[in-house]
Amino acid sequence: MRLMKPYIKIRGREAGPVVHYNMSFQIAAIVLVLLVTVHFILQKKLHDTGTKIFLAVLLLGGLYIVLDFLGTLLIFAYSRENAQLIELLLTCFYTFDVLFPCILYGYIRNMLKSQEGRFSSVRRILLAVIPVFMLILVWGNIQTGWFFEFDGQNDFVIGPWHFWLYIYDIVYVVLVISHLANNLRGYNQWKRYVFWEFLLVEGFCMGIQFYTESQLLSGFGMALGIILLYLTLSNSGDCVDGMTGIFDKQYFDHWIQEKIRRNTEFHILAMEAYRLKQVNKIYGTSVGDQLLIQIADGIRTVTGSSQIFRVTGNCLLVVEDSLTAYERDRERIQAYFQKPLEVGEEKVDFPVVICGIINGQKMGQEDMLVGYIEYLAGLVRNTDETVVIQSDNRILEGFRYEKEVEHFLKTAVEQDLFEVYYQPVYSLKEKRFITLEALSRLRHPDMGMIPPDVFINIAERQGEISQIALLQFRRVCGFVKENEQIMEKIKNVKFNLSPSELMKPGYSQKLIDVIREYGLKSEYFQFEITESVATEYSESFCSAVEDFNKAGIQLCLDDFGSGYANLNAVLKVPFAVVKIDRSLLNGICSDVQAADFYRSIVMIMKSMGYMIVAEGAETEEEVELLGKWGVDMIQGFYFSRPLPEKDILKII
Repeated sequence: MRLMKPYIKIRGREAGPVVHYNMSFQIAAIVLVLLVTVHFILQKKLHDTGTKIFLAVLLLGGLYIVLDFLGTLLIFAYSRENAQLIELLLTCFYTFDVLFPCILYGYIRNMLKSQEGRFSSVRRILLAVIPVFMLILVWGNIQTGWFFEFDGQNDFVIGPWHFWLYIYDIVYVVLVISHLANNLRGYNQWKRYVFWEFLLVEGFCMGIQFYTESQLLSGFGMALGIILLYLTLSNSGDCVDGMTGIFDKQYFDHWIQEKIRRNTEFHILAMEAYRLKQVNKIYGTSVGDQLLIQIADGIRTVTGSSQIFRVTGNCLLVVEDSLTAYERDRERIQAYFQKPLEVGEEKVDFPVVICGIINGQKMGQEDMLVGYIEYLAGLVRNTDETVVIQSDNRILEGFRYEKEVEHFLKTAVEQDLFEVYYQPVYSLKEKRFITLEALSRLRHPDMGMIPPDVFINIAERQGEISQIALLQFRRVCGFVKENEQIMEKIKNVKFNLSPSELMKPGYSQKLIDVIREYGLKSEYFQFEITESVATEYSESFCSAVEDFNKAGIQLCLDDFGSGYANLNAVLKVPFAVVKIDRSLLNGICSDVQAADFYRSIVMIMKSMGYMIVAEGAETEEEVELLGKWGVDMIQGFYFSRPLPEKDILKII
């Protein structure tokens, strides 16, 4: 609200030509703020810190612009008859001009107080002493004319201290912008830069107004700044999932982290649509997309909540503010998914896993919440019905155990903390151990030995399994090199390869190069491949098989019978050995059908020229039956558990 006058004079200067006001920018500013206000009211939004800060800027900034406009009109209406009233009103407007930046700064500080703690003494001065001093000067203006007055010709005269109002405003604007830019870390860098753009625009407009004296641009600069903040802090297009119309993962991360930081109570109901991939295959992706849209609308209808998010391709969740609402909506959502969903003429059974988390604020981070939801959903296997799995202390401890392993795994890879154990394979014909399987082991300094399936699954998710396998294979080659005399007693050392390793171009050649680096014979090694990988005839897999064949490295089909592989597809790969999964051993001593099935597999494989290894034998009765059926080798606890290097050397 600077330099509001029909004509201007500056105390202490000789009057120049008459300067006329241009109020067009003030009118434009009011129109722009009204448009932004309408859009803000109508848009989809949640009341996070950014939205609340923008609302404060919108209200205070809009009031500032309106008062700036009204103050100009008052100056035009000045006459001797209403002089006291107009001077009093202008003094009130100047009072708001002083309070506006101070109130805005204090509000923002209060919104972000959980991030910085208590006020320092310097900030107390900024928020109290300086504004109070400026208010005293403003109200003293009635007698002194320090900031403005009207002369005998009814012209608006600027006082000698008017310039300090600009300085005061600029100082507070800089404080507000810097505080926001430094504390709203949930926003990306580009969005934080917009606060500084606000400062630049407002400073530029105020500079033009100060220089020209006739262009009332300070309010217009405020309106442009509000538009910038609207497009960043409160832009609904940035936070809504394009397909379902509910909030997206990015907005969830920002919004929920704020609730966690403030320790605000909330509870989560997550719906994992594990059948979505199957539906896409049967009915097509368009039906799958329509189902997701229908589910989002259905959840919004049955819960009446706007706090609904899509955090992954097939996971939607509802955030509840009270335990009562959580329990009520859990039952409603479960009932909703127990009925078939209709898409066009199709009726689709669409069961989901409903994961419930009470007091989600205790998880500490938003990525922990999403990871925990995935962990909960992963606990439900082989079901065709909607299932509710409720978090409890036991499940949470299991998740935290995995997260600790996940954290430790990075250190283990960097420092190569893995160990190699060897499980010997017994030959029924030769009555001795004739081969070894190398198995990876990882020991945590506090939690002890970590189960292999746990850290291997985590390594595969994190994309570190190839690096770990290469480190372990070097250990195996080093062990064989140091004890090469054992190769006179055993035929080879078996080493497991994961799907991600075999699908990685050039990885097979790296393994071969390691063998050559240690100066070892290729026939010392045999790589084990699971049946699920053997059915995936990708270019990388076929290339890897060809590389191994050329190098003279044999292949072993691992865990045969554990999945649903096509036998014909599996047998297209040139395996030398087939290992029958230990799950097929269950009941062979007591169940005639189980025994006949196992024996038939052995007979078929033997007739096709494969060497047969039976995995998992633990009793003498099992060993005797396997020997009668023609099994060549047995790997199981009956003969030996996996052993460290020094112990395996004693056996061999």
